[in-house]
Amino acid sequence: MRDEDRTPPRVHLLCGLVAAGKTTYARRLEAELPAVRFTLDEWMLRLYGLSYDDPAYVARLEGCTSLIWDTAVQVLRLGHDVVLDWNQWSVDRRSSWRERAAASGCRVVLHHLDVSVETATERARGRDEEGGAGVHRVDDAGVRHSATIFEPPTAEEGIEILTISP
Repeated sequence: MRDEDRTPPRVHLLCGLVAAGKTTYARRLEAELPAVRFTLDEWMLRLYGLSYDDPAYVARLEGCTSLIWDTAVQVLRLGHDVVLDWNQWSVDRRSSWRERAAASGCRVVLHHLDVSVETATERARGRDEEGGAGVHRVDDAGVRHSATIFEPPTAEEGIEILTISP
């Protein structure tokens, strides 16, 4: 295939409440597209052993997301889609990642996992019961808190939005 016949690779961003099912959905995208998935929680836990509520988490966050992005750009340059599996919960976050992707010549698709607080709470409880590596534990209060700060995406953001009701 000639280079001019290829569609530019896409950066897939995810947003939704805590425990909405973003990582489960990201794994499905990874397989179906196909794409390379980068899950921030997995990287932070494996590299530093840090849960999101650890005070050291924020200090390491920028370095980790920068490393992931540098790696993702290499994948994008090869013509493959990437899934950035961390919560783009605010307009500002989505704008920042949209700009990074555009600077790399890529299109952005935002996948909004639209679930109720009740559904997210049930999923968080199930996730805690199952255990498993690479996931942060979240209690009911954490899910409710995420609902107070989450900014649902709108068309005015200038980004392609796919609303998913898993």
